[in-house]
Amino acid sequence: MKIEKTKSVILRPLLLGLIGLLVGGGLFIYYYYFNEDTSVAAYVINGAIGLIGVVGIISTIGLGIVQFLKLKTKKDGEIIMATYVSHKTNVTVSKVNYYMVTYKYVENGVEVIKTSKSEFEWKEVLTLKAVNEFQIRCLNGRVVLDCDLNKMFEENKDAVLELEARYNKAREEVDKIINK
Repeated sequence: MKIEKTKSVILRPLLLGLIGLLVGGGLFIYYYYFNEDTSVAAYVINGAIGLIGVVGIISTIGLGIVQFLKLKTKKDGEIIMATYVSHKTNVTVSKVNYYMVTYKYVENGVEVIKTSKSEFEWKEVLTLKAVNEFQIRCLNGRVVLDCDLNKMFEENKDAVLELEARYNKAREEVDKIINK
């Protein structure tokens, strides 16, 4: 749903794939040609590192296609207003929760309810909840967000901060109940 910067979407897995392929392949060549006492485990580990590199390069192709489709949807998609429904999380990376947002919209007279991938940070979720309605673009069943979340946050900062304060107060109440 969110459109990330194309360079970061493609360069990260490509660089990791190339590094894995170079390290795995380089160590394999080193052990094969220059080291006389090489165990099978060394070849297996090098093969695994090389395989991870190949998977990284292949995933770059997949991510590139997904990014292309998102950009095409952003360019050619129909503008529709969506309404925030709910959010939940089950993904944590480096102690940061990433949230899925459930939203609904009407397309061709039919109400559609969808849930995004786990890609929104807490501030972005609060922003979408505070504004309640936000613009999306739809094309062939694909949906992308068609608004700047940072700009929306700045325009609705008071409402977002008030909403965050209510969540913090609710957490404090839950902590009091648990700690009794």
